[in-house]
Amino acid sequence: MDRNDVDWKGYFTAPVTPFTADGDLDEKAFGDIIGSSVDAGVHGILVNGSTGEWFSQRDSERRRLAEIAVGEAGGRVPVIVGVTCTRPDDTVSLVEHAECAGADAVMASPPPMARPTAVELDAYYRTVFGATGLPAWIYNFPQDNGHYIDLDTVERLAEIPNVVAIKQSAPGEDTLIQTIERVSDRLIVFGHMLSRLGLAFIRSDFGGDGHFGSGLLLGSEMPGFFEHAWAGNYEAAGEIADRFGELMSVMLGDRADGYNWAFGGMQPTLKAAMNLLGQPGGYPRAPKLSVTDPDSLDRMARALRAAGLTVH
Repeated sequence: MDRNDVDWKGYFTAPVTPFTADGDLDEKAFGDIIGSSVDAGVHGILVNGSTGEWFSQRDSERRRLAEIAVGEAGGRVPVIVGVTCTRPDDTVSLVEHAECAGADAVMASPPPMARPTAVELDAYYRTVFGATGLPAWIYNFPQDNGHYIDLDTVERLAEIPNVVAIKQSAPGEDTLIQTIERVSDRLIVFGHMLSRLGLAFIRSDFGGDGHFGSGLLLGSEMPGFFEHAWAGNYEAAGEIADRFGELMSVMLGDRADGYNWAFGGMQPTLKAAMNLLGQPGGYPRAPKLSVTDPDSLDRMARALRAAGLTVH
């Protein structure tokens, strides 16, 4: 199994997990987010990625979200389930459930806090992905779990039979470029492609297959970027990339860690923006805290309006 056995490209959304003010899982709101994402034209969905606050959920909640996403998507777009855990046995349990629930693929980052060696990481992935016949994604996001998968290790992990893709979220344009150069003959490569650089990759046929985005703040224009680029409408695609870049420059600010954003945590900031747009972002769950500072909310609202969005 390799990249030729799947047909994944474009804009895949990683939706938030909405909680109530009391910290309960809001299943209806989550179902509405999945349904509206599919209606907006996304090319795929990732459940329980970093944006989805998997780390604050019970295993039963993670399983339930996978079931809701598969049901709401209804086979219209692929559903990938994040299964990251530190203990391999826990990860295997979520992998097996994802397959039973009807997911199209699973994704796992290195086991958090374990700081595995290359040999240990290879053993971990072979164990957890070996528990399923589903295609599998490697998730490289050291800003989240503190472990960077170097490219030599990525090449070795590409030899695992059902590893077909990588979500390359490590910082730096060079990292994405080198990943494409070294493994795109075998793996689907997603990275920060909703950009002028990504557009150049598409125009030149350099490589790079898609972009996993934290939510869907620009709505249908985010998958629309790829539709325009594939159709040769480069000016329209570039305009979307510019608006997205300007919006995210405000949201991210000058924070150096690449995880928490200008106005607070990544997930709380995204949820606050969604709520300003009248979308069911809900609340974060502790230890993450809501963005409540009036100045922060005002600056966020101004950035959303500048991107051409209607703030409620």
